[in-house]
Amino acid sequence: MSFQDAAFPDAKEQVRQATDIVDLIGKHLELRRAGRGYVGRCPWHDDRKPSLQVNPERQTWKCWVCDIGGDVFSFVMKREGCDFREALEMLADRAGIQLRQQPQAKSAPGSPDDKNTLYQCCDWAAKQFHEYLLRSDAAEIARQYVEERNITPTSVEKFKIGFSPNEWSWILDRARNTPYSPKILEAVGLLGKSERTGNYYDRFKGRVIFPICDTQNRTIAFGGRILPKLADENAAKYVNSPETRLYTKSDTLYALDIVRNSISKSRHLTVVEGYTDVILCHQHGVDDVVACCGTALNERHIRLIKRFADTVYLVLDGDAAGQNRTNDILELFVAAQMDLRILSLPDELDPAEFMEERGGEAFRELLTTSAIDALEHKIRTSTRAIDLARDTHQANLALEDILRTIARGTDDSVAGAANLRAKQLIARLSRQFGLDEGDVRSRFTEIRRSITGSQKAEVRDRSIDAAHDTRPLASFSSMSIEECELLEILCLHPELAPTALTDVADDDLTSSTARELFQTYRRLEEGGFSLDFNAVLSEIEDPRLKHVLVELDDRAHDKSPKAILNGPDRLRSVIRQFHQRHEDREIRQTEAALANRTFSEQEEMTVLSQMIAAKRRQQGIPAPTDG
Repeated sequence: MSFQDAAFPDAKEQVRQATDIVDLIGKHLELRRAGRGYVGRCPWHDDRKPSLQVNPERQTWKCWVCDIGGDVFSFVMKREGCDFREALEMLADRAGIQLRQQPQAKSAPGSPDDKNTLYQCCDWAAKQFHEYLLRSDAAEIARQYVEERNITPTSVEKFKIGFSPNEWSWILDRARNTPYSPKILEAVGLLGKSERTGNYYDRFKGRVIFPICDTQNRTIAFGGRILPKLADENAAKYVNSPETRLYTKSDTLYALDIVRNSISKSRHLTVVEGYTDVILCHQHGVDDVVACCGTALNERHIRLIKRFADTVYLVLDGDAAGQNRTNDILELFVAAQMDLRILSLPDELDPAEFMEERGGEAFRELLTTSAIDALEHKIRTSTRAIDLARDTHQANLALEDILRTIARGTDDSVAGAANLRAKQLIARLSRQFGLDEGDVRSRFTEIRRSITGSQKAEVRDRSIDAAHDTRPLASFSSMSIEECELLEILCLHPELAPTALTDVADDDLTSSTARELFQTYRRLEEGGFSLDFNAVLSEIEDPRLKHVLVELDDRAHDKSPKAILNGPDRLRSVIRQFHQRHEDREIRQTEAALANRTFSEQEEMTVLSQMIAAKRRQQGIPAPTDG
């Protein structure tokens, strides 16, 4: 991909230089000084003694217990559960660096196209709404509503709940002496514009405000609930921000910014339907709960969820509408091969009502005892009210529907739990529908084959994880002593890399890990880019490979004060070892050829002479002289 400002390696390097690793990690973990670096408790294991180390000089981090580490990119990849490109974009966004595929005019700071300005505007507006709810006499009506909904002051603070007064231009007037022009307010969705008059108006007038944040805790949008006493017959109960440069409904879950740390170990997430459902759940101690923002769960939501959770509990309102929405959502989770559990609340209660009536412990117990997996829910809903023995037409339609759903979550080219589960369900369905198991299995196979290759490839691309990746994992232990020595020298002395790249061939490195690292140096050198440690680290996208390079660099710095030889002499020594290994391979190949008698008598004499000369050179024995 080409960017406007620089070649791709330069873009990565620009972002890396603009991001201080101590500041980045310190935003998420409590760091304390330890010698020349910092330490903190690793969030990826039960870390009682701080074992995550941050090196501000090299701009690297590592946890020896988890055997992970790298640079700013790999930290974001690990924390956010994203790939390198997404991490690059997040850090570029954080640093105010624009990465573009097509040449475009740079957004002027303070303009409606400048994302930093838009983030600042949203944050400013959230504070205005929040302070108004807390302090203004005119907000008493909103405070009464919040209290009636049993939302506590602690939750008001936690979720930064606010209020927009019942005025057409309150936020517009409030912004007059700020950097936020009407066009900026419109760009973040705070203002609408009348088609009839062309005048601006407050989109959220008369509403309780629920700020919506991204996973980096930045306010990007708002949800507004009309106060019942201010509603007229035309007023929508809820109004959400339109999609903007900052906000896409399908890429956002309400409160994910709050729950992401608490679910990092359990990898469990509970999804409900409304803002107040989320808030009441959190109030009652169920703190892994999020909600969609004014749209149904879709594929993009599921991709977002997979970054943070492996198991999802979908909690449905007890009414018929809540039940009917499930089937559409269910197939998306099944196709993504996610562990989805579905809980239907009793007595047509929504989660907020359930919390008020029965509390968090009863809710948790229901999740444990009554939540059923997605396919079980599919079977129950599809066969409900059908006489499977007599209504053969409806029974066949239901069976086809169920088999199609199961097929979307399996892949005959990959063995795994999903395929085992499918076999168990087919056996059960044959008994339930009174059909021969072989016939049901044959129909299932036909349906699975009817799903197009492109659809299955897309599902696999989106759901594949490291367990299905056939590439060998980068590993420090796979490298030989000579390979480690070579790469440690390059970490300490990047100026020696051109010599190493000339005198050592890629094929001389037998470990795939060492070869990938060496080829990274070669690629940068051939492109005319810097070969220093941080430039090479930025060029690598595989987080495991990043960790190996960080470990090599640490070892190199530990060994450097004790080294007898200087850098060039160490390199010459290791190059000789590679040349000797290369010569040894040639000797072994020649010996094998001699044993198989593939040479003529004259060729055999020549080859033997060459072998003897090679072995003399290796042992330092001078060649014999005539006479």
